[in-house]
Amino acid sequence: MNREKVASMQYKSVKIRPIARRIEATGVELPQIDDRWQIEESSREKLKLVNARTAHFVVLGADHIREYLTDYDGGSDGFLVLKSQIILKATSLHVEPLIPVDVAERYLSLR
Repeated sequence: MNREKVASMQYKSVKIRPIARRIEATGVELPQIDDRWQIEESSREKLKLVNARTAHFVVLGADHIREYLTDYDGGSDGFLVLKSQIILKATSLHVEPLIPVDVAERYLSLR
């Protein structure tokens, strides 16, 4: 994504895609909630996302962002489409890269 665009996104309210996974401390996956995330800080290199409902926050490098799409009728400023999956587990937050299917298939075929 254009790094100048990332730098100008401070204070936007966004929905993230893929929607963050929610996992209990016991390991049980919970139903998805399409939260709004506030971009509290942004620069050409990174941005800080904050989930006001859960108080989770994460700093992501600009390279985690695939694209930004507007959301005129959905109650947010837009969709932040990521190259990674945000995972909320109890009070902690983890980020895992999304591996394209063709890359995963090639990896598995080498085994």
